Amino acid sequence: MKYSLSNTASKTLIKEELGVDFKYPNIYKPRLKIDGYKEQTVSIITMDFPNIITQGIWGILPQNFEGDWKKFQRLKTTLHVNKTEISENVLYKDALAKRRCLIIVTGFYTHQLTGKKITSYLVEKKPLRPFYLAGIYNVLEDGFVTCSVVNTDANSSVASINNLYEVMPLQIPEILKNIWLDKNTEIKDINYIVSKPYITKFKVQKIAS
Repeated sequence: MKYSLSNTASKTLIKEELGVDFKYPNIYKPRLKIDGYKEQTVSIITMDFPNIITQGIWGILPQNFEGDWKKFQRLKTTLHVNKTEISENVLYKDALAKRRCLIIVTGFYTHQLTGKKITSYLVEKKPLRPFYLAGIYNVLEDGFVTCSVVNTDANSSVASINNLYEVMPLQIPEILKNIWLDKNTEIKDINYIVSKPYITKFKVQKIAS
């Protein structure tokens, strides 16, 4: 879960379901597995440009950072951030207040330990459609955007097969989209969304590890 996302939706489906178009449509390609161990981009909507889909590098770096992504990730993996650290760590705190984003996916991966075996699962909506994960982002010195997925407590549909993690990515439903992206939303309201996640049902599919 901490290292893989999925976005198999076509550009047409994303535009129809979410009502937002791509700034750079030729860059986007559906991917069954977005591997966070590598320097990968994800489709995002930011507070700076709330009406267009852009691209962000998955794994947040400090604001105005000039260093190398891979070297920084060796020091601290920033693909995900939990609800406690996001309000305390200097890397995330300012971004939560000023630079929130929505990360577009069709699913995320999670894993279960049974005896000596690891079983992998893909968590998606049913029927399959794109949805938003809560994110935060920073802008590098060269203008590139880097982002992290915000985690919350695992809900019942995921916790039942997920015994390696106590968390899951925080989904932002359409009714909370504008609140999450609004620069005028008070931080107490953002903290409430993070701590009291919207309950949604997912389809959990066993896959080959």
